[in-house]
Amino acid sequence: MTDIHLCQPDSCKSCAACCGIYNYVRNTRAELVSRFEYRGRLMAKVRSGELSLDGYRDIVRRREDGRRIYKTIYTCEFAGFLDEARKRVGCMLHPMVTGGSDLRVHSFYGQEICDGHFCPSYQKLNNNEAMSVMNVVDDWYLFGSVITDIDFVKTFFTIVQNTLGEEIAPASVEASPLLKEILHGYFSLKVTWPFRDVSRPRFGKYYFVGEEYDIDRIDYQRLGASVPPYDPIFLSLSSLFKTKDELDRANTTIDKLIKGFCDEYGRTHNAHH
Repeated sequence: MTDIHLCQPDSCKSCAACCGIYNYVRNTRAELVSRFEYRGRLMAKVRSGELSLDGYRDIVRRREDGRRIYKTIYTCEFAGFLDEARKRVGCMLHPMVTGGSDLRVHSFYGQEICDGHFCPSYQKLNNNEAMSVMNVVDDWYLFGSVITDIDFVKTFFTIVQNTLGEEIAPASVEASPLLKEILHGYFSLKVTWPFRDVSRPRFGKYYFVGEEYDIDRIDYQRLGASVPPYDPIFLSLSSLFKTKDELDRANTTIDKLIKGFCDEYGRTHNAHH
């Protein structure tokens, strides 16, 4: 369990996954940036009195592609950029954004549900895992993708900590440019993974058909292979391996990242202790 505020941890990153931003069928970084920039221009008219919140909602619903991957998860039209630098995303109706007025009563879930909601990552991630993600990811799109994928984060740390025989100290990661680079390279697989299944709607290990979902399974037997230790990682990356060679390349990619992290951590951490 972590006591770190994962939604808005600092001025460089944030997470709005619970607002449904990754649930749009068109949810690439470029598509979400375009969506949020337009919403920002509309919200400026609301704040100047030129447009009502109902008018804002109607325009957004008419103009935007509202198709959802998982129909049961709502995609909130009031999620957008919270700062001029466009580094943080979240609720544009929140009192810390509006200057004191809590306008979340106008949203689908309302003020009470939004105010009291904490995603499973708060319960499942511990402080050293959450801090390590925060120390290396300064990007709202990647941060939200990573911090909400518990298996993806915890599997990496479980493997490296079992290999090293000790818990990873976030301060040691923060002090080493190479460790930060390796860890960032691992987290970046969420957006660069070449073996991603694009044949159906996916959220990591989950796939969706209308309002139903299930957990995917990779048929390693078909590939002539045993279940690898990186299976939870491959599922988190929505992997689809067509050949044994693709699986071998995937294993090699994760092998290099984990070995590189363990070697560098052992060298730098022991040098300071």
